[in-house]
Amino acid sequence: MYRERRGYPHEFKIESVKRYLENGRRAKYTADELGIPESTLREWRDKYMAEIKKETSPVPVKQGKKEFEAILQEKEKRIQQLEEEVQILKKSIGIFTKDSRQK
Repeated sequence: MYRERRGYPHEFKIESVKRYLENGRRAKYTADELGIPESTLREWRDKYMAEIKKETSPVPVKQGKKEFEAILQEKEKRIQQLEEEVQILKKSIGIFTKDSRQK
């Protein structure tokens, strides 16, 4: 016997998955509350998690490498500036401590 497929709006699918993930209960209970098959809810969850994973995945390697190198260069410049400032401060401390000893 042929069973008619039911179409669900995308928003309903997303909200159902969010509800399932937020309430921390088993998929069966959430599916029963929503009036949908448990397997359907699990499918939606898997698709939702895959979409989230795609959105949060790191940048492609080639592009990421260039950005990483640019950030690294900036940080190296900043380190060099800070090291120079430390040397200047050390020299100035030496000068001020000499003056205070001479008085």
